[in-house]
Amino acid sequence: MKTVYTAADPIMAGFIEGVLQNAGIRAHVMQAGLYGAAGEIPPNECWARVVVVHSEQAEQAREVIKEYLEGEADPDACEWKCPRCGEQIEGQFTQCWSCGYEREPPALR
Repeated sequence: MKTVYTAADPIMAGFIEGVLQNAGIRAHVMQAGLYGAAGEIPPNECWARVVVVHSEQAEQAREVIKEYLEGEADPDACEWKCPRCGEQIEGQFTQCWSCGYEREPPALR
């Protein structure tokens, strides 16, 4: 296992874990339970770590994380058009509000 991301917020670490899993990379959050120990032990030792199961996927995982985080700054850049009903959908949504069409994860597009 190899660490590819750390976060002070275990919720963000869990979200990044999901981003990696949607990209087909097996990942897990470690140390999420240490969040409550902040102040008792050094902060960086309390941070949640996202690790990849297969170390050879570490670089690919870092690229997926970087691509996702850089895309976060401009959600309008990821707008999409529903192929079923033609509705224009904002990038942060994965389902069409009009007809319920579910967009494929980024790794499958």
